[in-house]
Amino acid sequence: MASGSKKLFLVDAMAHVYRAFFAPMPHRLTGPNGAPTNVPFLFGNILRRLIKDYDPKYIGVVFDPPGTTFRDKLFEKYKAQRPPMPDDMRVQIPLVRRLCEAMRLPVLEELGYEADDVIGTIATQAAKEGFEVLIVSNDKDMMQLVGKNVRTLKTGSGGAKGDILVDEAKVQELLGVPAEKVVDYMALLGDTVDNIPGAKGIGEKGAAELITKYGSVEKALDHAGEVSNKRYREALEQQRDQVLMSKQLAAISTDVPMKLDLQALERREPDLPALAALYRELGFSSLLKELGAAAVEASRPAVSEPGNYAQLANAGEFREYLAKLPAKQPLAVWLNLDLGQRESEGFGTGIAGIEVSATAGEGRSVWADEKGEALEALAPLLKDTKRSKIVHDPKIVSLLAGETKNIQHATELYSYLLRPTTANHNFAEVVMRQFNAMLGGGPGERADYLQRLAPLLHEQVKEQQLEGVYEKIDLPLAPVLAGMERTGIRIEPKELETMSEAMDREVRRLEKEIWKLAGAEFNVNSPPQLAEVLFDKLNLQANPRRGKAKARSTAADVLEELSAQHPLPAKVIEFREVSKLKSTYVDALPKLIHPETGRLHTSFSQTGAVTGRLSSSDPNLQNIPIRTELGRQIRAAFVAEKGKVLL
Repeated sequence: MASGSKKLFLVDAMAHVYRAFFAPMPHRLTGPNGAPTNVPFLFGNILRRLIKDYDPKYIGVVFDPPGTTFRDKLFEKYKAQRPPMPDDMRVQIPLVRRLCEAMRLPVLEELGYEADDVIGTIATQAAKEGFEVLIVSNDKDMMQLVGKNVRTLKTGSGGAKGDILVDEAKVQELLGVPAEKVVDYMALLGDTVDNIPGAKGIGEKGAAELITKYGSVEKALDHAGEVSNKRYREALEQQRDQVLMSKQLAAISTDVPMKLDLQALERREPDLPALAALYRELGFSSLLKELGAAAVEASRPAVSEPGNYAQLANAGEFREYLAKLPAKQPLAVWLNLDLGQRESEGFGTGIAGIEVSATAGEGRSVWADEKGEALEALAPLLKDTKRSKIVHDPKIVSLLAGETKNIQHATELYSYLLRPTTANHNFAEVVMRQFNAMLGGGPGERADYLQRLAPLLHEQVKEQQLEGVYEKIDLPLAPVLAGMERTGIRIEPKELETMSEAMDREVRRLEKEIWKLAGAEFNVNSPPQLAEVLFDKLNLQANPRRGKAKARSTAADVLEELSAQHPLPAKVIEFREVSKLKSTYVDALPKLIHPETGRLHTSFSQTGAVTGRLSSSDPNLQNIPIRTELGRQIRAAFVAEKGKVLL
C-alpha cells in the first residue's frame, strides 16, 4: 500500500446511495421531522470508515449529474427499463451532498457524463502522475479501469478486513478475462441494470470463453461462423450491430473535459459546527456525541435577536409608514402566504400579510385585506426604479405582488449560487445557516432578516466571482418565469379523455393477455400475487446473484431478466408503463386545469437543480416522456392559442 500522500480515493456516490437505501435494517431511520435518514447515516458510515482505515490525503465523491448523457443519445432505451427512483431515496440525496459538504469532502460531477466517466478520467490522469488510485465501488463495470496503479475497493463489513481490493489478478479470477478485456466481456454479456442489450443467448461463461479465444468482441464477431456452440454462433451472427453498440455503451470514458486538480481533491478537516448542526437536524445523536462538546455547543441554534418590530393595524397605517421611509434606503419586502401554502407556491397563491424593512433591526407587518389596499399601497414602491429592493424569491414577488423594479438583492438566488448542491433554500434555512438562529415569528422579522442577510450573502457571491451569473442570468430570469407561470399553458382535455379511454382498453387487453399466459386471473398490480405466478406457478428463476432480498422481486430489472424465460414478464412491463402514464398524466392533467384561465399553471424553480436547469412542479411537466409514442401523444395534447405555435 502506498503512503497516504500518494493515495487517491474516488467514491462512486450513487452506487453507495442505492446500497444504503436497500440495505437491510431492523427499521428505517427517520429524523425528528419524520423524514427518512437511513441513506445519509449509512453513507456517512462508509466515508468515515474509509478515512479511518485508509487515511487518504486525496479523495473525491463522484455524483451522477441531472439530465441525459452521451449514452442516451447513442441508445434511446439506455436505462429506460429502470423503475423511477423511489421518492424516499430521492429526498435523501441532498442530505448526502450536505453531509459531504460538512465533512469538507470534494464533490465531483460533470454535466453530460456519468460518475463512471468522471472516475475513469480522474483515475487515468492520477495513475499517470504515479498515484495509487482506489475506486470505491462494488460495480463490475469499474473493473475495466483496473491497471498498474488503479484498483477497485469493494467495501465489506467488519472494517478493512472485510474489504476486497481488486487488482488485475483478481479481475481475471472473478470474470475470467483480463482487466483490459472487461469492456469486450460486458459487450457480450450486457447489463440488465443499465439496459445494455449485449448478445442474447451468451452468458458469463460464454462471454469469457469467446473473449479468451478471440481476444476482442470485434474478432469474435468476425469469426462467428467458426464458433462451435450453435447458440453462441447464432447470437454473434444475428446481433452484430447490437453487440458493437453495447461495447460503446459499456466503455467508461477516460477523456471527460476535466483536469486532475490535486488541490481541490485534498482532504480537509470537517467543518465540525456544520457537521454537528446536520447531525442534530437528522437526529444522529450517537454521531453528535462523537464530535465533542465544543462542536455540539457551537451547533446549538439560538433564538433570533428581537428587533424593533410592530404590527400595523390596517392599510391606512401601512400607507403612512411607507410614505415616511427614506427614498434612498433599500426596501426589504416579504410576503406571507395564506395558511397551508408553501413559501414557493405559485399562481393562485393568496397573500396573508406583507412585511417591510428599511433598515436592519427594524420591521413592520400588515395583514392583507380583501380589497387589496395594503398591496396597492406597496405597489408604487415596488415599481419605483430608483428605490432598490431586497427580496428572497424574486419570482414569487413578481407573480403575486405585481411588477417589481430594481431588485438588487434576492437571497434565495444568492443561496443557490453559493450552495448549488444544497436542496433547501427556504428563508428560515438560509437564516439558520448564516446566523445559526431560528426565526421567532415577530411581525416584520423576516423583512428585517432580509436586510441583515442580503449584504453578507452578496459579499460571498462577489468573493466567488458569481456576480455576473446573478446579474445577467438568474435575476433577469425570475420575472420571465413569473410571466410563464401566470400565463400557463393550454391543453386539450378532450384529447386526453379520448386517450384515457384508449389506454384503459389497452390496459384491459394486456391484463387479459397476462391472465391467459398465467392460466388464471389475479391482481397484476399486486407484487405478492405476481411473484406467486412468476416464481411458484411458472417456476421462473431470478439470477441467483441477486441474493435472497431480490429473489422474488417483481421490479422492472428483474422482469426484464425474466422475459428471456417466458413472455409474461414483458407483458407486465408493458402493462405497468401504460397504467402509469394513464394515471400520472392522462387522467391527472385535466383535473389540474385552472377553472378561471382554463390552463395548466406549473411552478418553475430555478434553484432546484445543481446544473442550473429549470425544474417544474404541481404539475411536473418536464417528466412527461418524449421517447415513447404514448409520451409523444400526451405532449401533443399541449396546444398553442390560435395563430400561435409552441416552440
